[in-house]
Amino acid sequence: MKNYDPVKAIYTVIIILVSLYALYITSSFYYVLILSALFAYVIHPVYCFCFRFVKNKHTCAMIPLGAIFLLIVSSSVMIVKAFMNEISKILEIPNTLNGFANMDLRRIVGLLEPFIQTHPGKLTESIGAYFNSLITDYVPEIQNNIFQISTGLSILIVELIVIVVLTYYLLVESETITTELPNLFPDRKVGVVFLRELNYIYQSLFIVYFLTCLLTGVIGGILYWVLGVPYSLIWGIVTFIMALLPVVGAGTVYGLLALYYVLIQDFFTAGALFFLGIIFLSIIPDFVIRPRLARNRAEIHPAITLVAFAAPVFVIGPIGVIVGPLTYGFLLAAFRTKKIFRTPSAQPGSSAAISVEDSVERTVKKSVELPVENLVESPVEASGDHIFSPEINPLHDGKKAV
Repeated sequence: MKNYDPVKAIYTVIIILVSLYALYITSSFYYVLILSALFAYVIHPVYCFCFRFVKNKHTCAMIPLGAIFLLIVSSSVMIVKAFMNEISKILEIPNTLNGFANMDLRRIVGLLEPFIQTHPGKLTESIGAYFNSLITDYVPEIQNNIFQISTGLSILIVELIVIVVLTYYLLVESETITTELPNLFPDRKVGVVFLRELNYIYQSLFIVYFLTCLLTGVIGGILYWVLGVPYSLIWGIVTFIMALLPVVGAGTVYGLLALYYVLIQDFFTAGALFFLGIIFLSIIPDFVIRPRLARNRAEIHPAITLVAFAAPVFVIGPIGVIVGPLTYGFLLAAFRTKKIFRTPSAQPGSSAAISVEDSVERTVKKSVELPVENLVESPVEASGDHIFSPEINPLHDGKKAV
């Protein structure tokens, strides 16, 4: 029995208490950390692609972030410009202006007769009482709403800045993070296989899903432009956003547009939007684009994907669209890892087991012995290819249905 060391025990207790307190004071910031990690993971392929041409990690991290910023700003400007243009058109309607200009003055006088017949003193007193009650009842509420909006907007701006900064540093340090992640597991071999499976699943859940929705928005914008729908680029962006929502989908956009053209009796455009939207914005993205993008990756059953994206929204709100797939993907990766090491064909002594263990051992040694210089100079090689390589597990066929 080992001797009891009170110093080590106190040290352990202090570390645990400080760790718990750190988790507590960061609890309101969890979703910011999750969003930062997710954004870094989604745009990491773009970072690796840029590194092939620009041999600077900081510049390569700034390129996708800058592109996203410019896209958001330009889209916001176009939407605001279109909104203001439509408002100006409404104000320029001749019937509206003529309606105000040709109003019967007698009707206006008739509306004012009750006030005119009232004694001026009483009229002034009632008007003063009305404004006094208005100020007393509504001004504090308006001030409170303005304060809440300004506070919420300030917090949102700070959170966005933190997300951008964390995403930037996660991209820059991605190769180091990927190399050190297997060391967090008690068994490094299991950690390597688990992270490989997790990478495949998250690629199918997030990267493939995001790219499919993006291509759906692009196809939608082109379709709206061909059919002569006004503001086709804006509607394409709206289609992309709606496609990201698994329950809503792109059908909401082209369906409402088709309904609008039915109301204005443009039946040809309405029919074209409805039928071409079903083909190009629903069938092709789900049955052509998505399978091709998910080729040679860990395919996931559509029911699991739907539950992962939709169910958590009803429990924890909109953030469930992100937290749900992260949680389900983690559990699915753990299940597949256990299945790989517990499969009968990979029992100790079998040729499959020896092949799996040897390939994992070679990959682990390669990741451990990889020079630091290579990690710095080649993030594409160090960003996970040596960890998530299909050679780790020859039993993995890349097309699992679980």
